[in-house]
Amino acid sequence: MTNPWRGALLAMASALACGPAFAATPAPARTEITTEGAREDLELAISAVEAALPDLYWRQSRRQWATAKAAARTRVAGVTNSESLWRILRPLVGQIGEGHLGVQLSEAMSQHYRDAPRFPLDLLWTEQGAFVLAGYGEAADVPRGARLISVDGVGAADLLSEMVAVTPHDGAIRTGTMRDISGRGFASILYRLRGPQSRFQVVLEGAEGRTERDLAAVSRLARPAEVDDPSPLPMLEWLDDHTAYLNVPTFSNARLRAVGATFPEAIQAVFAQLDQRGAKNLILDLRENGGGSEPNESILFSYLVETPLRKYAAVEARGRHLAVTSLNGQRFETDVFDAGDRDQQRPIPGGRWTRRNTPPHGLMSRWTSFAPIFHGRLVVLAGGDTFSGGAELASMLRHTGRAVFVGEEVGGADDGNTSGYRWTVRLPNSGMKLAIPLLQFRMAWSSRPPGRGVLPDCPAPPEALHFGERRDRAWRIAATLFQQDWSLPRQAVCPEG
Repeated sequence: MTNPWRGALLAMASALACGPAFAATPAPARTEITTEGAREDLELAISAVEAALPDLYWRQSRRQWATAKAAARTRVAGVTNSESLWRILRPLVGQIGEGHLGVQLSEAMSQHYRDAPRFPLDLLWTEQGAFVLAGYGEAADVPRGARLISVDGVGAADLLSEMVAVTPHDGAIRTGTMRDISGRGFASILYRLRGPQSRFQVVLEGAEGRTERDLAAVSRLARPAEVDDPSPLPMLEWLDDHTAYLNVPTFSNARLRAVGATFPEAIQAVFAQLDQRGAKNLILDLRENGGGSEPNESILFSYLVETPLRKYAAVEARGRHLAVTSLNGQRFETDVFDAGDRDQQRPIPGGRWTRRNTPPHGLMSRWTSFAPIFHGRLVVLAGGDTFSGGAELASMLRHTGRAVFVGEEVGGADDGNTSGYRWTVRLPNSGMKLAIPLLQFRMAWSSRPPGRGVLPDCPAPPEALHFGERRDRAWRIAATLFQQDWSLPRQAVCPEG
């Protein structure tokens, strides 16, 4: 259960944007589209999500969806290209509040971005505001940590709201969007929202007060190339004789297979070492963990909590087979379940299907015993990039009272998500692809307020001056907590400052 679209959200701003400068120049990509073609794509997208999502009204009301559809249908009359259709379609599906629901650009749209100048600042976004991480071109002298006040007269708070509307997110959670648009992500999404610009009127605030800058856009070559993906392996570091730090960056079987590893073997080796050396305190870092493959989150949970947990109330699909037809009569259809998974499902009223509570997955955290179990004190670092399976693990640990949480609101909803199998529908006129998650994973507990992520016991959002550092303020708070005398998480006291 991972979200390829949150990762793909920044693909334009990284791999595509940093392609070799010496490559042959392709013919200009064309993204023109007729109003009739735009309307067909929009109606196909609406039909597909209404047919496929297990619960279209989990994060929104029927009235909100009807209002959003009506507004989109009115706006489509002015569409002349795929980019303007994206500016209608992406907020429409964002209204649904399912973070695994994605809209992928066509190759022509991506080529437009590769060739376009872009906003010259990299930013860190938090609930406290937006702060400069780096500047390029005419913005190279902007100091790190300066606060962004506005861009072209639009304040930072309104800019963030615009970004949330067009980025994948669960429910009403904003921290996932904040992580997505931090770094070079803001420049990418700003281009999608506005199209190419040559200059930007920027207001900043620093040690010397507010300044207004007229900054030129920069080419893709102005930014350094993205670094390679970090190792997907769990990383254990000993801080003292009894305290360890464990970073688990992913639950993805594919990423682990690429380095010749499996999650069960890698995590078992970690807990064997913790047991052998007598660990009493553990910092578990989930801040990079956007999920991956079921049931790896449950495997890790089972090394931390001895009693099996009924974690899902239900795992449901809209049906076994889905089909819709476009305005021009083209049929789009898919089977929901893999052949090996069909016997794990049973029908329920309304044509829906639900998972049986039987091995190997079912609705439980585990069906077999795990050893060794870590019974010591646990502090979890989590934030906006903690999503999907990573967010499920955070919820499981929260609702068993197992850990103290440090960081920011988890990017995935505490009460569950819609993920698992996906149906990818290529919109025939624009070439965009709609990726629809097909399984609703409802956790076995309710959340108040609904549609929000696990909240930190000790808030510690990222800071611009220490962004990218593993031993940042959240890490230091976690280490400090172990200096206190507590056995139950609720007894820990967050340090001041």
